Amino acid sequence: MQRTLYLLQKEFRQVFRDRAMLAIMFVVPIIQTVILGSVMTTDVKNVKLIIYDADQSAASREVCRHFMNNPYFQMVGYAGGAGDIREALDAWQAQVGLFIKPHFGRDLARGLRPEIQLIADGLDGNTAGIALGYAQGILSAYALGAANVSMTSAPVVSETRLWYNLNLESKHYMIPGLIGLLATIVTMFLTSMGLVREKEIGTLEQLMVTPIRRGELMLGKVLPFVVIGFVEINLMLVVAFFVFKLQMAGSYFLFLGASLLYFLTTLGLGIFISTLADTQQQAMFISWFFMIFLLLMSGFLTPIANMPEAWQNVTYLNPLRYYVNLLREIFLKATPLKFLWNEIIPLAAFGVLILTASALKFHKRVS
Repeated sequence: MQRTLYLLQKEFRQVFRDRAMLAIMFVVPIIQTVILGSVMTTDVKNVKLIIYDADQSAASREVCRHFMNNPYFQMVGYAGGAGDIREALDAWQAQVGLFIKPHFGRDLARGLRPEIQLIADGLDGNTAGIALGYAQGILSAYALGAANVSMTSAPVVSETRLWYNLNLESKHYMIPGLIGLLATIVTMFLTSMGLVREKEIGTLEQLMVTPIRRGELMLGKVLPFVVIGFVEINLMLVVAFFVFKLQMAGSYFLFLGASLLYFLTTLGLGIFISTLADTQQQAMFISWFFMIFLLLMSGFLTPIANMPEAWQNVTYLNPLRYYVNLLREIFLKATPLKFLWNEIIPLAAFGVLILTASALKFHKRVS
């Protein structure tokens, strides 16, 4: 272990002498967490709404008031006719149009079914679907209040209760996944580029002629980045707690244990990439090749259930899938360890397999 400790000292000294590397390790992830955590959101707010009230009755004005007082919609004005709604959608002035048909108040008073038309810009299907859901909820609440049914004949009323994310804020769902993504970038990129940099400046050749064994060399190269990885995720946790006011519902030590298993995979990939690349530029491009696959097939941005079935099966080969699921389970649901083995066992298997294969490929010789 003495030779390994000397190698660890050498690695840490080399890291802390490089100011650019220090910025990449400790400053960039904090900035990325703050910016990406703020902009990467699936929340739909301030939907631009235009209304054409062809009835102009007290009932229709009450419907308009319900929409204007709702925080999810931003009233941009009243249309002079049905055609103006289409023009506002075409000109990007509005995203949703509300058309209250004539005789709305009269039909409502007679107990008939009055007509209201909702028109949405479907270019962004996700936003349009959520906005229409909001609108349907507003109209349902208005209809329930307007019915003025007595308690003896009141219909069954459902009560919705949300667990784990009471306000349906996307940051509680996105930021744990973002921590996993940035941890991947830091550990995999730094490991691959650090080893390739040794090749470029010639210090790797000096290590090759020393009595250091291959296992000791690998351990001395990997351990510093394990430590740096833990420092990184704790820095990102600080940002999540103090900037975004998140709370970790589960065990912090379970979070660290899952991160350690995942680091086996990312560090192994970094070592494998270093065996393929001769320059840091090559290492960066190869790392991005792996990064795109890890990101898009992890469920971080797109739910895996929404992917074609064949590609859903491919995601089982992605270690980031299991790590992101673990982070979300620990952060939001405080899921105990006994319910997480379906994620932990594959993650550990990937880590051991990839790290072992990469270590075997990394020969203690100059290629």
